[in-house]
Formats: sequence, C-alpha cells, structure tokens
Amino acid sequence: MVAQKRKRGQTMQQQPIQQYDYEEISLRELIETLIKGWKLIAIITAICVLVAGVYSFFIIDPTYEAKSVLMASFATDKLVNISKNGDSVEGILNTISTYPVLTIQTYKEQIKSPKILQQVIEDLNLSEREITRVGLRDMIALEAIKDTNLIEIKVSSSDPELAANIANAMSTRFTEFVTDLSKQQASKSSKFLKAQIESEKSKLDEASLELKRIMAQPRGVDELASEQAAKLTLLSEYKVGVVEKEVALNKLKAGLAAAEEELKNTPQILVTNKSVSEDQLLGRIVSEKNNMSAAEASSITMKNEEVNINYIELSTKVAEYKILVSETTKELELMKSKIDQTQKEIEKIQSELAEKKHELNLVQRNVDIAQGTYDAFLKKYEEIRVAETTEMGESTINIVSPALVPIKPVGPRKMLNVAVAGVLGIMLGVFIAFFKEYWKNSAVSSN
Repeated sequence: MVAQKRKRGQTMQQQPIQQYDYEEISLRELIETLIKGWKLIAIITAICVLVAGVYSFFIIDPTYEAKSVLMASFATDKLVNISKNGDSVEGILNTISTYPVLTIQTYKEQIKSPKILQQVIEDLNLSEREITRVGLRDMIALEAIKDTNLIEIKVSSSDPELAANIANAMSTRFTEFVTDLSKQQASKSSKFLKAQIESEKSKLDEASLELKRIMAQPRGVDELASEQAAKLTLLSEYKVGVVEKEVALNKLKAGLAAAEEELKNTPQILVTNKSVSEDQLLGRIVSEKNNMSAAEASSITMKNEEVNINYIELSTKVAEYKILVSETTKELELMKSKIDQTQKEIEKIQSELAEKKHELNLVQRNVDIAQGTYDAFLKKYEEIRVAETTEMGESTINIVSPALVPIKPVGPRKMLNVAVAGVLGIMLGVFIAFFKEYWKNSAVSSN
C-alpha cells in the first residue's frame, strides 16, 4: 500500500503543470476607448437624431384619433346561467324568448364583425380610399373602461374628419346590428310560438268538447248533487220524525201502563143492597103478589149487580192506548225502514256522484292545463310581436359620446422618437467604437 502511494505520488510529480494566460481589460482601457471614439459616437448619434427628426417632423403623416363611447345597458362582465320557473311552461317560454345576456367582450367582438365593417366601408365610400375590411379593422381599437359597461371605439387615421366619421358610423351601424340581431331572434321565436299556439288551440278545443259532453250527460254532477241534498234533507226529516215518534210512543206506553194498572184495580161488576121500596114499580109488584103493605115491602132488601161504568171507560181507554201504540209502532218502523232505504239511496248517489266528479275533474283539469298553456303561448307571442317592432339596439346600446373631429394629432410622438433615436445612436456609436478598437488590437497582435 505504501509503495503504491509513493508510486502514485511520483506519477503526479512527473505530470507537467499547465499555465493559462488570461487577457484582462481594465476600466481604464474602456474609458480610453470611449474617449478615443467620442467623435465617432457623437457623429453616429447626431445622424440618428437627425434622421429621426426629419422622419418624424417632415416625412411621416400625423395620426389623429377620434373616439366614440357606447354604453351597453344589459352587458355583464361574465355570462351567467339564469333559470326561471324550472320546467314550467312559463320557464320554457322564457328560455325560448329571452335574449341572451351579452358580455362586454362579446360586444367588442361584434363591433368588429365583417358585416359591420363592410357596411361602414359602403356608407363612407372607403373603397375609393383603398381601405379594405382588414385595413379598417386595423384602424379601429376597442377598449372597455374598467368597472363600467362603457366601450370606447377609437379610430386612428391621418385624416381627422375621416377618423370621426368612421367612429360615428361604427357606433350607428353597431346599434342597427344589435337591432337586426334581436329582430331575427324575435322572428324565430315568433314562428315557433305561432305554430305552437295552433297546436295548443287544437288541444284546448278537444278538451272543451269533452267537457261539454260530460256536462251534457244525464244525471250530471249538478243534478246528482241536488238529488243528494234533497235526500239528505229527507233523511234529516225522517230522523227527526223517528225521534218524535219514539217520544210519542213512550208517552203512549206510559199511559197504557197507567190505564192497565188502574183497570186492574177497578171491579168490573158493582154489587149493592137495595130496598124494594126504592123501586116503586118493584115494590108495588111485591106488595100485590105477597099481599103486603108498603111498609112491610120496604123492609125487604135485595142484592143489585150492575156493570161498573169506570171499568168500561178504563177498558175503552186501554183499548185506545193499545191501538195508538200499535199505530205509532208501525209508523216508527216504517220511518226506520225509510231511513235505511234513504241511506242506501244516498250511498248510491254518493258513489255515482264521486265517479262523475272524478271524471269531470280530470276533464276540467285538462281544460285548465290546455287553457293555461294556450294563454301563456298567446301572451308570449304578443310580447314577441312587440319585440319585433322594437328598436332593441337603441334601447340597449346608447351612444354616450359621439366622436368629434380631433384637433391635435396623437402621433407620431416626435420628441419621443428623437429621444429614442438618440439613445440608439449612442449605443450604436459605442458598439462601433469598441469594435474598431478591438479590430485594431487584434491586427497588431497577429503581426
């Protein structure tokens, strides 16, 4: 191991040591180079400034910018999903007929649509100036003012009056474009609604005819309801009559019981001891047959039996009570049977009435649904017809500030161009000065 380390050390000592030469450029040399080439730098800078000044002040045409400001009434920052009334007919109709909520970005893209650009070219005869849609599009700049629904239409041109005319024409044509777009939407919705109204009218007529058929049937709902009311009234009368008859029957039974009890305690035959003299005819006969004097005949007594008048009256009264009890009982039973019969008739009427009501309710519900749907479509159709004749562009797009002919040009920025040219001239001069010095030094070193 030690031998190997010594051998390795000897090998490393035997390797030649490489030396590198570095060229060093001091700050002094840089400054000297700039001092030597200051004339060149100054000349190049002066040339650049002169060229930029001549180009900006004498060659390039001034650029004017006209600005028109639009306000989009129903524009939003971003699209939102608006749901109305769920899946109801009203919600569906609103979805069909509601105009889409547009964003500011959408309006900006529509302003530069080829249709509007072509209309502006035709209105201002821009084709004579050899301005195409592409060229006109490049002349227009759109800017949405932050946190507002305002859109600026900026038109740049060397002709200030032309710039103002283009900006105003773009505003007017865009308003008309929005109106045409809304009318197209309204026209499509109107055609759909008109066809649907005819379909809903047919359904309404069918439902109405079915309702008339149901109403014209014998023993309809109204008739059955009246009959049921009459039967219920009769049933109530029967029940009141039963109560009255039961009270009367109880009274009769109580009277019958009292009369029978009194009759039971009243003897049917009355037996009395009677003197013969009390009856003159009988006394005379007894005296004559027995050769007795009137005084002797008066001492003779006899038993007399006769029917008890009270017993007869009580018997008659009991008989009358029994007849009345029997008649009242039969009347009560008859009333109860009538109550049972009337209740069965009422149940039958109620069953029939419930069935007829259910059938009528189904038909009436169909009529109501058809009527409601038809009215909804008709109402929305009338709204769409109004929308077709409404200038939606003028109501949604307002020209807040029309473009005026600009007085001062916005370009070129002459002093800025000269300043930029001066900076570029200095940089170019410094580069050429350093390159010249480098070229000279490299030629000397090569010799």
